[in-house]
Amino acid sequence: MDTFAIIFRIIAFTLLFALFLNICVNNYLYIISFVILKITHSYVEKKYKNSLPVSNKAILITGCDTGFGYYLANRLANKGFTVFAGVLNIKENGAINLNDRKLSNLHVVELNVTKIEHIQEAVLKVQMTSAGLWGIVNNAGIDLPGELELCTLNLYRKVIEVNLYGQLAITKAFLPMIRKSKGRIVNVSSVLGRQTWPARSAYQISKHGIETISDSLRLEMIKFGVGVSIIEPGVYSHITSINSESACDRLKQQIGQMWEEASAEVRELYGKDYFYRASKRYTEQCSRIDPTLDTEKAVEPVTDAMEDALINVHPKPRYLVDGGTGMFDGYSMYARIYNFLPEYINDFLLKIKTGCYNKINKVKN
Repeated sequence: MDTFAIIFRIIAFTLLFALFLNICVNNYLYIISFVILKITHSYVEKKYKNSLPVSNKAILITGCDTGFGYYLANRLANKGFTVFAGVLNIKENGAINLNDRKLSNLHVVELNVTKIEHIQEAVLKVQMTSAGLWGIVNNAGIDLPGELELCTLNLYRKVIEVNLYGQLAITKAFLPMIRKSKGRIVNVSSVLGRQTWPARSAYQISKHGIETISDSLRLEMIKFGVGVSIIEPGVYSHITSINSESACDRLKQQIGQMWEEASAEVRELYGKDYFYRASKRYTEQCSRIDPTLDTEKAVEPVTDAMEDALINVHPKPRYLVDGGTGMFDGYSMYARIYNFLPEYINDFLLKIKTGCYNKINKVKN
């Protein structure tokens, strides 16, 4: 970058910052009024929203083995919905716990969203068990960190197949039933569906795709009275399966695959420690999870949004749900302003946050 460009960006950033300060200082009454109005609106909207009756409403939820899907299945079943809880493995703890409840309105279905035979069997199960289907919650998904030069094409395909094509396949299979009931489709994206970070492109391709497909489908379904909403959870990795022990083990295997398939030049350039950096970070996050945390309570903001999207008379197109372990969710806050900032400011902020600008030898152990 030449000297002129650097000076220009410094001046531009300084002027933007000065403008922001000027607005805050000279218009503080408007800002305070806006904050009060926003808080009041949020309270009134939540307290006085118009909800549809629960009776005779059947919901299909994918990814109910753990996390959001598991707790949503329990929650909706408790409230009287007929729930079809799709699980990846019928013999794992999540499926066993759901079956052990022995509720007549809770049906556990083995549903790998990448297998057409599972999807066809799920369609038959719903048709035989219920008079119709009101809603779909496309929740199943996987994560995979990795830079483009390191991540294999097969791993890219795997993430996209589950997160994106899986949602497409489920939606297309059940859409005739949803259309007949004038029901709801709820697609789970991510806070990263609104922004782009380094070393997350496989995951973000799928989530950006979900955002686009959902927006398109929402407009296409208006004529049929079908609602389509997107759920964008913030930082909930500390209370979902993304940082679980099994997920960390799977990530190590995937990184091992990246290392094995990397060229000699790439191995020499990056080094093995660099490849396994993401695995170590996930393991550290897993070790910091509080075992006494009430997980069901912690995910309530997300399950609240999912339920609202299913039964609110006027559901929102998007629900950006703040998470985090501190006072606020920085990822969600940043997502709200990401598209309004020039690329060079976004690049500067992300470089500072992620350290992606560091030389390779500075990140080796």
